[in-house]
Amino acid sequence: MPKISIIGAGSVSFSASLIRDLTLAKDLYGSTVTFMDIDEKRLDMVYDLASRYMKEVSANLKLEKTTDRERALDGADFVINTVKVGGYGFMELERDIAEKHGYYRGIGDMVSDYYGGFAAFKQLNFILDLARDVERINPDAYFLQVSNPVFEGTNLVVRETKLKAIGFCHGAEEFKMVTKVMGLKEEDIEFQVAGFNHCIWLTKFLYQGKDGYPLLNDWIEKESARYFQSEEYLNNPWGYQLCPAVIEMYRLYGLFPVGDTVRSVSPWWFNTDLETKKKWFSSGGPDSEIGWTMYLFGLKLRLRSMIMAYENKELSLAREFSMLPSSESIVPFIDSVVNDKKLRLILNVPNNGAIEGIPDDVVVEIPVIVGKDAIEREKIGKLPSRLMVHIIAPRWWRMENILQAFRDRDRMSLLLMIAEDHRTKSFEQAKNLLEELLMQEWNSDLREHYR
Repeated sequence: MPKISIIGAGSVSFSASLIRDLTLAKDLYGSTVTFMDIDEKRLDMVYDLASRYMKEVSANLKLEKTTDRERALDGADFVINTVKVGGYGFMELERDIAEKHGYYRGIGDMVSDYYGGFAAFKQLNFILDLARDVERINPDAYFLQVSNPVFEGTNLVVRETKLKAIGFCHGAEEFKMVTKVMGLKEEDIEFQVAGFNHCIWLTKFLYQGKDGYPLLNDWIEKESARYFQSEEYLNNPWGYQLCPAVIEMYRLYGLFPVGDTVRSVSPWWFNTDLETKKKWFSSGGPDSEIGWTMYLFGLKLRLRSMIMAYENKELSLAREFSMLPSSESIVPFIDSVVNDKKLRLILNVPNNGAIEGIPDDVVVEIPVIVGKDAIEREKIGKLPSRLMVHIIAPRWWRMENILQAFRDRDRMSLLLMIAEDHRTKSFEQAKNLLEELLMQEWNSDLREHYR
């Protein structure tokens, strides 16, 4: 049975959901799960919680823990990268600096590649370093990229190594929330999405074997206004999968946006200030001052509940953390590869002709059939030309800009990316922002990398 190594296992909520999924996958019993993290206290907590949960549900998994990355990688069949370098602290400081220079909500006012500091540098630097270690120690392992930015990160690993690299995200599952609000039965729904991570679009929607788009259009026309006045919508900044911004993007670009798409590639005029955000998203949405503050507070609460569970050895973890599968496709993917189950999963893989107009080596998020020896891509064909020109191509080139700057260590490219932001009023404004960011102590690695 396989060895599954989780790098950055101190991410308590993620590791807990992964272990829960593994205990439900009985065909993977006998597997070794290695938790690796440099934070020994968090590592001990996760290992303890996982061990107790596994015993409660009588799962047959061998658990290990280590702070030694090489030990974790040695003999691993699947390496899962969940690391978020430095958490959110320095990114919030960076956001404050950017706002001082006139960039509301920071550089890149929407979620797309703003996950590891400016131009995602800290994340990309770690991802490539880890991938090269995997290639050196265990080149036949699958490299599963889970932490953001999945789009840039998976492309980087595919281009810089020969690893079997695949990106993972559960965003496509958010479409089920739309169909639930519409009152449709989940078992009668079939759908297909395509695009890039956090930029996916509903390319096929069937309900009871018939085109479901007319049902969606009918709901928008007759029911959406009432839904947007409901308590369910108004009190949930994180209910962004169904909001006025989503419906307007559908009208503008011709396909319905799914998951985090509305956060990462919505038009700039949805995001100019808090009042404007409130028009398009409930309470301004998850990336506003309101929604993001709630998110950060929620992280603290989740960690606190985990610590309490860790300290209370009498607590039933099966009752506390549920016994239902998560929406993540990581364990189903591993199960499919190990046991040749031929599952249909939505993954981030090199295009290889699936979407017309996108090069083969660019990583796309599409449905695939996974088996023991192959990944079979679902043929998507052409996307609407307006969508390609205004959303898909610019998002693809933003990824290329970020990777070019990173690979070439090109400081001027960083400056040009800021200068091209629609909020930049002068080249001096962009220069001043970059210089102040580079001066920060927590950006010494960025300052050294970009020459």
